[in-house]
Amino acid sequence: MLYEERGLVRTRALRGSQFMIPIEMLDAVKSASDRRGWHGEYVDKIIDVEGRKRLTREVLAVMAGRVMTAREIRVELGLEGPRAEALKYLMAMLSDQRHIASAAVNGGWRSNQYGYAVWEEWLPGAPPRDLDSEESRATIANWYLTGHGPGTVDDFKWWSGLNKTNARAALEDSDGVTVDTELGEMYDLEERAGADAAQGLRLLPVWDTAILTQAGRRRMVSEEHYRYVYDRDGNATSTIVLDGAVVGIWDRQGDDTHLQVKASPFGRFDADSWKGVESEARVIATALGAGDVEIVRVKKPTDLHEAGRNRFLSPLSGP
Repeated sequence: MLYEERGLVRTRALRGSQFMIPIEMLDAVKSASDRRGWHGEYVDKIIDVEGRKRLTREVLAVMAGRVMTAREIRVELGLEGPRAEALKYLMAMLSDQRHIASAAVNGGWRSNQYGYAVWEEWLPGAPPRDLDSEESRATIANWYLTGHGPGTVDDFKWWSGLNKTNARAALEDSDGVTVDTELGEMYDLEERAGADAAQGLRLLPVWDTAILTQAGRRRMVSEEHYRYVYDRDGNATSTIVLDGAVVGIWDRQGDDTHLQVKASPFGRFDADSWKGVESEARVIATALGAGDVEIVRVKKPTDLHEAGRNRFLSPLSGP
């Protein structure tokens, strides 16, 4: 569906990570970046500027009218040595510059094998536009505050990938105002200032933006529980959130017919909290098409600082 409707583009943005960006937001996101061109610099270190230009022409020519993976391009062009090494950075550069677009995925939805198409062939109705960079930064600052405010300059700097000077200027140019909070002075949209705190229990997935959009990451997570929520690389696991605070972690196993949800609270859960976990689990089961739900209570959460790499992806796996 994603690659059929073509309303979203998978591209590197903000901190250089992969994001799904709506077409109508893409010009502002790309124009706001203060790291533009860095993929090309990597290519130039491997095969120099003229080599990059030549390889670019060859890649775009062989892709004409086709959807191809980087591996297929490498094989068809017979690339070896430095030119083969440079290709992966070149593909990132061409995607960042919107010469090519991510157009397909090979394998399951978790696969990292992507096919690419020439931009104007895949998205003929969305030609790239370069907007004013300062206005674009103010625009994404408004988006940040809308979804994640209040926030500090450091919070917005982390989320946006901008340097601190540009992050501060963007917030100053945005619709945000400074507000006093228990964590100090922050920026927020005036209509959001004093908004009611979040209510209810939610099961949030791995890497959820709610707890990854602040530089300090302790607005929702108490310091004593940090090692259960984030691993040593800063990856956030799946969390149980009650009234806006992280109160435990959870995990899921099962198949299309039976969903097992494991929950490990940091403290003692009352009956209403466990009912909330079950209610959320049933929502997830419906989304997955599973008819049966089992809740497993796990007494001790996993210490992600002591666990193996990537354990955050399934923090309560095992017996």
